[in-house]
Amino acid sequence: MMPESMQNETRSASHRISASVGYFFRRSIFWLGFYIRPPIHWFVGLFSKVGNPPVFDSQVFDWVQELEANWEAIRDEAMAVLEHPENIPPLREVSPDHSRIAVDNSWKVFFLWGYRYEIKENTLRCPATNQLLKSVPGLISGFFSIHTPGTHLPRHYGPTNGMITCHLGLQIPDDPDKCRISIDDKDYQWQEGKFLIFDDTYYHEVWNDTQKDRVILLMHVERPLRQPGKAIADGFLWLATHSPFIQSTLKSLDEWTERKQA
Repeated sequence: MMPESMQNETRSASHRISASVGYFFRRSIFWLGFYIRPPIHWFVGLFSKVGNPPVFDSQVFDWVQELEANWEAIRDEAMAVLEHPENIPPLREVSPDHSRIAVDNSWKVFFLWGYRYEIKENTLRCPATNQLLKSVPGLISGFFSIHTPGTHLPRHYGPTNGMITCHLGLQIPDDPDKCRISIDDKDYQWQEGKFLIFDDTYYHEVWNDTQKDRVILLMHVERPLRQPGKAIADGFLWLATHSPFIQSTLKSLDEWTERKQA
């Protein structure tokens, strides 16, 4: 029988090999996506029902009014969550593939919905927010996004224009020069109780250089599309959702929750 020390070394080596294989597999998918995304984005954009601007008029979306009317209920649940910061993971811990932009632990996330997967332990803590999220057509993800003081996300872009990024301001520092987002090289500020909705396949960059947390409800929703653009976008989104990037994030969220419950 193999000694326990040798068994531990064997398991450790196996884990290292598995991690290396997984890394190279994810990198290969990333670079393949890098080259095939531009023509897919161009084609999908031809069938957009809401145009292709970097930043949208929020009133284009029918569901905006209800969420903005109830933003204080959402904010109150977010603030209750923030009373226990130890239960809010840094994004880079649950999604290592975001480590290029989440370079430290300053960006924290509290997922309610992640790529159509409900984090039930979290939605039970935020029933009003969850009910409102479930009323949004084509919801993909919904979570509280917290940028602690000093957060900076370098210039980057999202994976697909088949979905749209929506930020509802909940707690916004009152210094717009130090707390802002640049989208397509133009600066924007969040407002409490209002949505900022944009296409994150445009380059964007984020700063919170204040001494206060910036808290938003961040949502990803399906872009309203005509056929055949919708079929292409749905297919690309399905592939992304079932990719190692997303599956590893969902697994990490489950593991984080299990550790906190232990």
